[in-house]
Amino acid sequence: MNSKKKTKKQTSQLPVAVVYAVTLLIAVAVFGTIGYFAVRNFLPENKPQDELAEENSVNYSLKDDSITLYTVSDSYDTLHSVVLAAFKPSTQNIIIIPLTPYIDCNGQTFAEIYMSQGIAAATDAVAKTLDITIDRYMTMSDTTLSEVINIMGTSIVSLVDPIVIPDSATGGTVSYQKGARIAVDGDMAATLITYPNYASGYSSNMKMSGEIAATAINNFFKQPKTAKANIDTIFRKEYNDANTNMTEDDYNLTKSALVYVIENSTMPSYSLTPTGIWPEPQRFVVDESFIHQLEGYLES
Repeated sequence: MNSKKKTKKQTSQLPVAVVYAVTLLIAVAVFGTIGYFAVRNFLPENKPQDELAEENSVNYSLKDDSITLYTVSDSYDTLHSVVLAAFKPSTQNIIIIPLTPYIDCNGQTFAEIYMSQGIAAATDAVAKTLDITIDRYMTMSDTTLSEVINIMGTSIVSLVDPIVIPDSATGGTVSYQKGARIAVDGDMAATLITYPNYASGYSSNMKMSGEIAATAINNFFKQPKTAKANIDTIFRKEYNDANTNMTEDDYNLTKSALVYVIENSTMPSYSLTPTGIWPEPQRFVVDESFIHQLEGYLES
């Protein structure tokens, strides 16, 4: 009889045990879920490699491309160089289009508009002449140019014309023939851009501006660690000296694309010198064919 009672008692406790077990499992599941969400941001993710690669990749489209116009002038605010820099992170290129202060813009030169109406009006005029959109403009002194080139490092360029320049070592002069390859630091860059006696006139100043800019950029990008460490310094030097419509926010938005190109291209830059005629020593008329050619380079 006691045996029957004991069996009956054990049987009656079975549902209670089942309920307890189920309750325990639910509690573990609930608190486990809460715990996971509480700490998941601190746990390493184990994602597929293709998904990680997609997250880490950076893609820049044509909407990220921009064109900036740079001028270089002396202490008297006389223009010596006008250069367009077309930054194309979508193709990892920086196209340098050297212009001249004497480019004709509907009857007036860039220099004339600059002196009478300012850099903004002169930029608009050359944009209409070339049938392009120029996003930013930035003026710079020849002293700042020299400092920037020194940060970027000495590069080697070929002379487009013979020159005779002062030699600081001897106190005399030194001559270089056309085609001579010379080392260009900051002082030499300023000398070549502002040189007044090229045999081919101001067209040589224009060509040298393009070659110096493109070569300096490529030399700079060959040292990615140094380049990334110095881009803020270069911008600060230019910005502090400039009359510009570029803001610090504009630079910060562009910086990630600039770093992307530094990390992925050691030779991003080349010079595209305009063709045209010089009806006067201080007036340059761009060929229509070059304007059409430029459109193709900027859109590709």
